Amino acid sequence: MGISKYTLSNGKTFWQVNTWLTLPDGTAKRFSKRKIPTREQAVALEAKKKSEAFEGRYLPEREAAKTRAPSLSVAEAWRLYEPVSARDNDSHATDRGRAAHVTAHVGNRAASSLTLADIEAYREARLAERTKRGAAPSPATLDREVELLKRVLNHAVACGKLSANSVAKVKLLRKPNVRRTVVDEDLFAKLLAAAEPSLRPILVVLFDTGMRLREALNLRWATATDAYGLDLASGTVRLHPEATKGNDDRVVHLTERALAALRAMPRRLGCPFVFPNPETGRPWQDVRKAWQRACAGAGLDGIWIHDLRRSFATRARRAEIPESVVMRMGGWRTRAVFDRYNVVADDDVREAARRLEAAAGRRGRVLDEIGGGGAEDTKAPRS
Repeated sequence: MGISKYTLSNGKTFWQVNTWLTLPDGTAKRFSKRKIPTREQAVALEAKKKSEAFEGRYLPEREAAKTRAPSLSVAEAWRLYEPVSARDNDSHATDRGRAAHVTAHVGNRAASSLTLADIEAYREARLAERTKRGAAPSPATLDREVELLKRVLNHAVACGKLSANSVAKVKLLRKPNVRRTVVDEDLFAKLLAAAEPSLRPILVVLFDTGMRLREALNLRWATATDAYGLDLASGTVRLHPEATKGNDDRVVHLTERALAALRAMPRRLGCPFVFPNPETGRPWQDVRKAWQRACAGAGLDGIWIHDLRRSFATRARRAEIPESVVMRMGGWRTRAVFDRYNVVADDDVREAARRLEAAAGRRGRVLDEIGGGGAEDTKAPRS
């Protein structure tokens, strides 16, 4: 009894524990465990089991196996979380896309066994893949996928399906990837001149309103029975909650330039869509190729069509429109997201300094006029 050493036929040496444990009620239970690599581990195990027995926490292995929670795979954890994502998250479709990558690589793994090494291996595997743009996923993309995995496992813990989130302390890459490209009026004029006629009104609407590309492409004409859509008479676009990323009812007021471009556009009879594909009669699914041709014709490189939305936010802020109003116009619900679109350049800081200087000059003149700017101000008052 106790701790002993033994050797297998292949020459490997192990230690075993074979001892009696006294329970709080005075009864004795025999505990045996073999194939322990070192004597120190065997001594520690024996001490642990005796302590559990003394405190009334000892549970034989067979009974412990019965009470042990079944192993939950990462894919099962996602299936548990997906209905919650669909109900509570505006970006459920995005979550689903990210989850497809996660489950493709680690879906069969037990959620409780994931480690930092698994996350690093996942990142390396994803970096070897290519996105629709032909490049490797960005660090921010990998961070959002790992963040989703953390949320999924946290939900499994909250539901009692998992004892702990094994990757909760995994650090994110947090490499900055905020684009700084801003399209000004001169640049936009070049793009518009090089764009195909069918693309021009779309670009004007995007540039002048800050609408998301999909919001614009899916745009319908407002009717007598449905006020949602484009109404040229009032110069507004009323977006249905289901048509926006944030599920918010939003009214977009069009500029005169956007209205002129829309009025000059030929309208297809009987078609409810503002920007239909002439071959299908349905909204355009992708205008990136037409955009790339416009950029090439204008001699521009590295500009994305989504940069027009960022340009709207930056131009509106530079026009001294209150940021809360700009957020309402573009459908930004949080300040953190809006700040990713609102580009503050050196010229903005220089202009702010100039205004402060001008304000200080005005204050100095006022002080002089009321007698507060002279040297006599420093004299002590007469008693």
